[in-house]
Amino acid sequence: GACQKEEFSESEDVKISFSTDTLRFDTVFTERGTITRFFKVFNGESQSIRLNNVYLEGSTESFRYNVDGFDQSNLGDVVIRARDSIYVFVEATIDPDAPVSASPFLIHDKLMFEVNGQISEVQLEAFGQNANYIPAKDARGGVVLLSCDGGTVHWDDPRPYVVFGALVIDDCTLVLPAGARLHVHGGIAEDNGQIYNDGLIFVAENGRLLSEGTAGNPVKIQGDRLEQGFAETRGQWAGIRLGANSGPHHFQYTEIRNSIVGLRADSATDVSLEQVRILNTSGPGLVGVHNSIHAVNLLIGNNGGHSIQLTYGGDHHFYYTTLANFGNQIEALRMDNVFCFDPPDCTDVRINPLNATFTNSIIAGSGRDQILIIDPAMDQGGSMNFTFDHCLVRVFQILREDRYSEFMDDCNNCYNFELFEPVFVDVQEGDYRLDSISLARGFAKPIPEVTTIDLTGGGRSSDEPDAGAFEWKNQ
Repeated sequence: GACQKEEFSESEDVKISFSTDTLRFDTVFTERGTITRFFKVFNGESQSIRLNNVYLEGSTESFRYNVDGFDQSNLGDVVIRARDSIYVFVEATIDPDAPVSASPFLIHDKLMFEVNGQISEVQLEAFGQNANYIPAKDARGGVVLLSCDGGTVHWDDPRPYVVFGALVIDDCTLVLPAGARLHVHGGIAEDNGQIYNDGLIFVAENGRLLSEGTAGNPVKIQGDRLEQGFAETRGQWAGIRLGANSGPHHFQYTEIRNSIVGLRADSATDVSLEQVRILNTSGPGLVGVHNSIHAVNLLIGNNGGHSIQLTYGGDHHFYYTTLANFGNQIEALRMDNVFCFDPPDCTDVRINPLNATFTNSIIAGSGRDQILIIDPAMDQGGSMNFTFDHCLVRVFQILREDRYSEFMDDCNNCYNFELFEPVFVDVQEGDYRLDSISLARGFAKPIPEVTTIDLTGGGRSSDEPDAGAFEWKNQ
């Protein structure tokens, strides 16, 4: 009999399907690595179809592909017969020692398939950097439990640690030694219809987090996108949350950046922060909920929410702290003594006393109100106790309220400065060191029993120290 002419479907409703929706190259490359993986493309139709085009969506040079034996540079119209399938081979070539700009921690692209004007895709993911991936396989949207029966784990490998999903530290003390680099891979994850940004470090009730950086070798905790254009992007990962009753926690010479919330400490936690920087958050920098925070030489800046938010009371002491909440009209410091247990109705509202002291500190930002005090229990005297001592502040509205009209009189040796008065080197550039003619120079009182150094580890004047996290140096 005569050959039957092959029938091709030209319909736009043609559906192709794949043996996987994501091709993962989950080897962590230890030397210049090439790895090949494959998937199948199925044609479930009763007629043959032509793949009009197959291409990589991105411009990564890391992936090469071959469709049904045809090299990517020579594809033509690849045919998939009726109710048949073809193989697609993908090769990842990664240099794990290239800089992050060339070979990020996670290299991601999509292989696009066009049939009769319709596009479908398969995701491609490879690990690019020579790093410790926690867990080694992709776990975005998943939970990694770090548990050690009440013992201690030191993340002291010189390579960076990259966390996918949520890291839960339970029944374990995690120590980040000097120089540790922790990168958290954030991204939109979905769980039972709930959409959230994963990339979270959560310390459960029996966990502790100790970050032990030094002046010359700080600990850095940030997102995993360090390529050009991402280094300053806020909200890349969810943040660090110290769960209720966990701790005590200690952070020194540590930088937390580019998250949604920098550090949130829940009730009954005890947190000490020395020489810590929390920068570039899309939400608040530091949140304390009915807990205890002791901070010395703390810098919090470039926040999309409050720099510090103390809620539902607690016991907090801040020395030599710089809050620099520029680029928005939100107050740098918010304090309250109340918690609503049933939002949005708030019929179950509880009060807890707040005790807070700010000494030798700078509370700055673009708006003229940088301190917000919320005290719904003002008739229950003694539930809102705060002192500001030798601080530079920006307050306006508060002085117009009967309750706090004496704020500046009660503020011991404080100065209410105007936006144009000199304080920092360069707010636009996020340089919160002190200007040579800064109002903060020599403004503080000596507290040698608390500290004799500044944020960088350099010494402070013994008789006329500067306010804020930085002592002025003749740069």
